[in-house]
Amino acid sequence: MVAVEDLPLVSIITPSFNQGHFIRQTIESVLQQDYPNLEHIVIDGGSTDETLAILEHFSQVDTRFRFVSEPDRGQSHAINKGLALARGAIIGWLNSDDTYEAGAVMKAVKALLAHPEWGMVHGKAYVINEYNQKVTVFPFPPKLPVDARELFECCHICQPSAFIRKEVIEEVGGVDEKLNFCMDYDLWIRIAKTHRIGTIDDFLANARYHGSSKSGTQWESIGIPEVLKTSLKHFGAISNTWLADHYVPHYRKYGIYRILRDVKAYQMFGNTPKLVDMNRYPDRMVPIQLVLSIEVNPEHPLDTLLIKGQIPHHIPAQPQNIQQLTVMLNGQHAGSVRIPANLFELEIPLHSDQAENRVEIYSSWHVILPDSQANRRVCSFMAYEIMPLSREEAAFYRVFTKEQHRLREWIRENRQPVPRL
Repeated sequence: MVAVEDLPLVSIITPSFNQGHFIRQTIESVLQQDYPNLEHIVIDGGSTDETLAILEHFSQVDTRFRFVSEPDRGQSHAINKGLALARGAIIGWLNSDDTYEAGAVMKAVKALLAHPEWGMVHGKAYVINEYNQKVTVFPFPPKLPVDARELFECCHICQPSAFIRKEVIEEVGGVDEKLNFCMDYDLWIRIAKTHRIGTIDDFLANARYHGSSKSGTQWESIGIPEVLKTSLKHFGAISNTWLADHYVPHYRKYGIYRILRDVKAYQMFGNTPKLVDMNRYPDRMVPIQLVLSIEVNPEHPLDTLLIKGQIPHHIPAQPQNIQQLTVMLNGQHAGSVRIPANLFELEIPLHSDQAENRVEIYSSWHVILPDSQANRRVCSFMAYEIMPLSREEAAFYRVFTKEQHRLREWIRENRQPVPRL
């Protein structure tokens, strides 16, 4: 048993900005811990609500508490500022609307002392609302211990329930200040690559979700994109859990073309065909001869060219038997496609594993239009979207447009990401 005087100092860091409604409860949950050797540091970003008065009060009544209030560069910067000021050997990171459960710090310290091989430990957590009501339990990792492979699949470490050795945080470079949402997930990954992460089968913290919380308001717009980029950065791939259970439910409402752009940007099916150049006009009108340059990775050959277009009303109607496109691939005839209606969506089969490809598409009709320079353009149609797809992307497109109800199931059955661990 460790004597009280030998217990390591624990530094709790709280980044803060205009959370006056909750921060008193946050501070009290720290200072009321039964652990005898701790300090609480609040790094405030220059709050303009009642936060400063609350911070001043606690700094006068408890010597374990101190704060800094000045403009900063966001939450990640504030955490790193707190780390620089921290004197403790163990770090807790508690946001200004979250709270600790009674006994949390003592349980974390005992676990780390009992397991010197652990660089970090985390426990269970409740999700609470603005009224301190426990709404649900934060998902706990299905597989223990949590390692890099488990973190590739998803993040089940609730940030306020985590306690980290300071030397480990310093070793991995602190919190990434370029991140605004998933800086905790990024930190866990970097720690897991070089250190073991332990778990405590007990509730240590309460993560507050409310109307103005970042988790409630920015998960879709900032959180999910950051998570996908972070996974791609560390693992070179994105798990089916992130894609099927998080990305698709939030982003399917934006339609297939937005999703296909993300599919390519995040390499959800690998390094797939890329449109690198074309002669489409800035207003999306295309000339009678549309020329595309497409780069292909032989591991993911070109399979389909997707075109969403429209024949504008000011172009005279053409008989349907002559309203067609002739397609050439690398100088060879690749087929002809009849335009079914003025507003059309085409899946043109194009197969190539060559690194560089030239696609020429000739329209059987045209109209001469003036441009902004008083010159004349020979145009045929408006091309809203032009996307070269791999076989996997084309299959994904068809499931999304025709069987969207089974999209998540299809992802799990047909996608086999291999993380770089």
